[in-house]
Amino acid sequence: MKFAWTRMKGVCQLLLGLAMTVGGRGLAAEINTDGFAKLAESSSAAPSGKSEASPFKDESAANPARAVPIEPVVPACSPCSSSCAAGIARCDNDCFSGAPGRVWFSGEYLHWWTSGAHLPPMVSTLDPNNPMPATTLTTVFGNRDIRDGSHDGYRMDLGMWLDGNHCWGLEADYFDVTGRRDGYDSGLTAGIPTPIARAFFDPASGITQGSINAIGYPNLYAGRVTVDTLDYFQSAGLWFRHQLRASEWSTNGGEVNWTDHSARTFRLDAIGGYRFARLIDTVNERDDSVDISGTATTGNTFTSINNYRTVNNFNGCELGLNTVFTAGRWSLDVVTKAAFGANNQYASLYNLNATDTTNTGGGVTSNAATALQEFSRNRFSWIPELTVTGGFQVTDHLKVTAGYDLLYWTAVVRAADQIAVQPTTGYPYGSLVGTTLPPFAWNESHFLAQGLRLGAEVRF
Repeated sequence: MKFAWTRMKGVCQLLLGLAMTVGGRGLAAEINTDGFAKLAESSSAAPSGKSEASPFKDESAANPARAVPIEPVVPACSPCSSSCAAGIARCDNDCFSGAPGRVWFSGEYLHWWTSGAHLPPMVSTLDPNNPMPATTLTTVFGNRDIRDGSHDGYRMDLGMWLDGNHCWGLEADYFDVTGRRDGYDSGLTAGIPTPIARAFFDPASGITQGSINAIGYPNLYAGRVTVDTLDYFQSAGLWFRHQLRASEWSTNGGEVNWTDHSARTFRLDAIGGYRFARLIDTVNERDDSVDISGTATTGNTFTSINNYRTVNNFNGCELGLNTVFTAGRWSLDVVTKAAFGANNQYASLYNLNATDTTNTGGGVTSNAATALQEFSRNRFSWIPELTVTGGFQVTDHLKVTAGYDLLYWTAVVRAADQIAVQPTTGYPYGSLVGTTLPPFAWNESHFLAQGLRLGAEVRF
């Protein structure tokens, strides 16, 4: 019997080997061959009717599974963040550190100087003993450039990064510069000791040297003349920023942080978007006088109003580059850009001459037909701009800044340039229509603004 069982054991082992060879791996793997051997040995020696342990026992406790080492997966930088420092797996959050925060707001005070326009003689004085010819007049106000001094204003900037890698950003700005008033006010005067007059050129009068409108003159007229000039410049823009290149490094090693004085960062962004700009320019002159001669015309009043206004509205596309370099807490931001588009030029010329003879039994007469003329046209224009800003990072969220701006705007119209002037005398024409005034002609110029900025930036 023992011999028969031994032969049966050999047959079973052979069949099991064939099963594993030809593909019965799934079944054979679940069968413990050692169990068959032990079962055979125990069966030959064990008494009849005695149960034995199952050959399919759990051996996991005796032979635990071995741990297979797996290499850690380091996230790869996105294409626009390929400048991650080696060993710093921060690409899924913020590959380029730069300034902290994803949203920023800045406010700045502006102190700019702007280019002006040439204003013809608007108020003059003369020798009361020899009032004519008009060439003896001396200019009191005008015959010089105006609006070319310093101006105060403010600027605001708001932006945010659209992704955690600081690759794409959206930014908007607005700035406003209001010029200081430049003008003249004679006050109420009877021309003692100095007469006040307004010189003008009137071909219809036959006086080739120029005519005068006496405003305050001894024993003839008492009156007042005011001239007020003002310009107003504002601009707004909205653009996208896209990172072109970026890098960061530190001599201390490890992650770059702005609190590390040896940390350095550099990035170059392309910017593109929309730019709006507006320049409003005005020259307003008014004179009022009353006859004090003691004659039949005593009490008659005379009013003259001459207002010139121009408006430039620019709309265009803006393209440029923004370079930022930081060294620890310090930063330098340089922006070079240019806007190309259409400038809508508008000019209005208002002139009114009125005489009130009510005190002498008459009425009010005026040259109302020539009160207003308006002109408008579109011209191609462009606005290049350079801004340089230095900053100091005070805290994680606050940086103080100081900078310089340079801006140039082509194909603009200024109010003073639209005043028609007689070439020989240099005096304005006396009326706006009729034979005394040549046809209206556009006089284009440019607008230059440059100056300093001082402010702060908040990031969060």
